This record gives sequence, C-alpha cells and structure tokens, in this order.
Amino acid sequence: MRGELTVGLLGAGMIAAVHACAYRESPGVRLLAVADPVPGKAKRLADQYGAKVVPDLDELLELGVDVVDVCTPPTTHAAATIAALEAGRHVLCEKPITRTLDEARRVVAAARTAPGLLSIGQVARYAPDHRLAYDLAVSGEIGEVRLLSHSTTTSLPGWSEAGWLADPVASGGPLLDQAVHSFDYARRVIGSPAVRVHCMAADSGAGPATYTLTTVRYENGAIAHVECSWAHPASRGFKLRAEVVGTQGRLSWDYDHLTGGVLHPHEGDVEWWDVLGDREFTEELRAFFDAVRAGGPPPVPAEEGLASLRTALAALESARTGRTIDLTSWEAS
Repeated sequence: MRGELTVGLLGAGMIAAVHACAYRESPGVRLLAVADPVPGKAKRLADQYGAKVVPDLDELLELGVDVVDVCTPPTTHAAATIAALEAGRHVLCEKPITRTLDEARRVVAAARTAPGLLSIGQVARYAPDHRLAYDLAVSGEIGEVRLLSHSTTTSLPGWSEAGWLADPVASGGPLLDQAVHSFDYARRVIGSPAVRVHCMAADSGAGPATYTLTTVRYENGAIAHVECSWAHPASRGFKLRAEVVGTQGRLSWDYDHLTGGVLHPHEGDVEWWDVLGDREFTEELRAFFDAVRAGGPPPVPAEEGLASLRTALAALESARTGRTIDLTSWEAS
C-alpha cells in the first residue's frame, strides 16, 4: 500500500492519546477521526490533531479509514476488532488481545481470513532496553537462555474511564493489564511455548490479587519469574527490574537508573520525568504502519497475543485455586 494511511482511533483515553502522538513520527500517516462514548474526551483529543469526532466504530468505518486503532477496554476488543477486520480494515488492537480465551480464538480466526493485517499492542517489545536485551539473547551472546526475571511494580492506575481498571471482571487486574507484557516478552526471548504456570497473589488496598508472583515453565525447560503489582505507593512511581540468564552470561537492567528527575511539589502529587518518554510507542506504531505498507506480516500476530493472554489467565486461575496449571491440557472455564 502506497500513499497516505488514514487512521480511525477507537477510544480517547490515556493510551489512545499516546498512540495519536506517536502517529506524528510515522510519515504519511494521518489521524482522520476519533470515536469515544464520552464525546468530550473524543473532541479534546481530535482537536489536537485536526481530526473529526464520530460517535462509534460504524461511523469510523463509513469514513473509509485504512486503519482502525482499538484503544478501548479489553471487554470490547473482540467485537471491535472482528468488525473492523470484516470491513477490510487493518487493525492495531491494544493488549490484552481480548478479555477471554473464547473471544481471542474468534479474533485469531477472523485475522486468518481477513484481507487486512491485525497486530496486538505488546509495546514492551519496542522499549530500547528490552529490544537490545532480546537482540543479544537471541544472537547467542549469553548462550542458551535458562531464566528470565521480570518485575513491574506500581500503584493502581487512576486514568481509566469510570475506574474500569479497578474492576477485576473488566480488566483482569494487573496480571492481564500489566503482566501480559512480561509473559509476552518472556516467551519471545526464551523462544519456547509456556507449559506450566504457578501464581501466588495477595490482595491489597488496590483490590484483589493486586500483588502477584508467577513462575512459568517453558517447553524447552527454561523458567520465567514474573512479579507484578498495583499495591505499591503512588509516590514511588513505576519500577521495572529485569534479568535474562543464559548458560554463558547474564543481562540485567532496571528503570531506577533511568529516572530523568523527580519533582516534589509543596502540594499535589509527585511528578516523575521519564527519560525514555514514549519512544517504544513510536517504534511500535512505525513497525505496524511499515507492515501495512509492505503487505505483512504483522509485527505481533494474533496467535502471539492469544498465547500471552492464555498464560495470564492461567496465572489468575492458579492464584485463585492454589494449583499449578498445566497449559498442555488446560482450558479456561
């Protein structure tokens, strides 16, 4: 596909705003319209980029956009993604691919027969540190990867419309919203499917199962250890620690060393300055648009989004029951 690509943005929340900003770094891409159930939110975002405001996905499709960018809660992903694919559009869908496995399988089936591309928004793949560690690991620089440790800890996100993130039924909690990045990255670096999952979780003031420790065994024998929390103080900010251990060496990094600065005002919240900014989103969107122009393949195929979702849902089931989940035979209820 040559010429200008037009985008219809479904959703006008925090992630949608980040995506809209990232479009500007992809030449030949124009945000045509924004749809959101809250008209004021859609207008505020659309006005920044000279885009139209429309009420829903149907109106986006009627405008003839080339790409639909789905930035809505996961309970809405399946219906929106399938409708856009069936209408012949290319789709970028935020993670997790859907809220349930049945929905994810329907999305995968739709993507296999659709003329357009579908890619899932596993943006952690594009963070500079994660990308470099992946490149070094798969090049054999540290030998065969045997262990990956990934920790992301923060407070309960406060930006979701009507607080849907705090509703475990709607969001799946931190295991689906946050740790799904860790599960996706671990599977990619280790290069083998997950086969067993065990998770311990604790409740906190942020809600049920908002501090979690998950161990994942992979088919090739490697192990991933994933810590994920919404139970930490807001003043602490978002923290990440990661380590990849191979038979010939190890890689490690954390975000404590990357803090550009912090403002402690006399009143109000602490403000953290992130030196990485939104570069990973810029790279993610650019990779997707490049794939659309080239005719594929998608950067993050739907099947890979399903695999990460399945691991996250198995972790939730393990935390609920206390059992280790055998992914070679398990089906979510």
